Amino acid sequence: MSELILHGSPRSNYVRTCQIVLAEKGVAYTYDPVMPQTLEQLARHPWGKVPAMTHGDLALYETLAITRYIDAAFDGPALQPPTIEDRARMDQWLSVYNAYLNPILGSSIAIERMLRKPSNEEKIAAAMPEAEKYLTMLEKGLAGSEFLAGNRVTLADFFLVPTLDYLSQTPESEVLLSDTKNINSWLLRMMAMDSTKTVLLA
Repeated sequence: MSELILHGSPRSNYVRTCQIVLAEKGVAYTYDPVMPQTLEQLARHPWGKVPAMTHGDLALYETLAITRYIDAAFDGPALQPPTIEDRARMDQWLSVYNAYLNPILGSSIAIERMLRKPSNEEKIAAAMPEAEKYLTMLEKGLAGSEFLAGNRVTLADFFLVPTLDYLSQTPESEVLLSDTKNINSWLLRMMAMDSTKTVLLA
């Protein structure tokens, strides 16, 4: 079988999502630690972002396309729900994460605090009210179920966990995650998975 190559910077939330999915499916791959906006990445992605993937003659960019392909193309546990209802819930959370949660929880707080030196304190402070609102919504979404789209792990969980892992390491988490029992329990379940530990705790 052709070699699968994942291209992307090692601290990117989206690259880490792809790595977790590959580990969960038990897929052997080669990791190419390329930064965004380089000439080689601009050749793979029209906006020079990460990740991108090549698998034989197939070249893909955008995390959702890559992870759906990995789930469909390889053996291992199915990462998309079998029922229409739960699949719709998964897709809803994927859309919410990409459009709302990651720009605030990921880019404006977690990435800004963890990876930018010095951090933009005004940007972080401005994001806190929206972050509290989004986490309240996530807390309600996890009430009564172990994972975002029911009681089995799906792509939605693997998209969110790198961002929540980063967020949990920031001083802002003392406020944001102090009263989020469902989120904290979910994060513990996710971080106990072998695939997640392989990537996020390496």
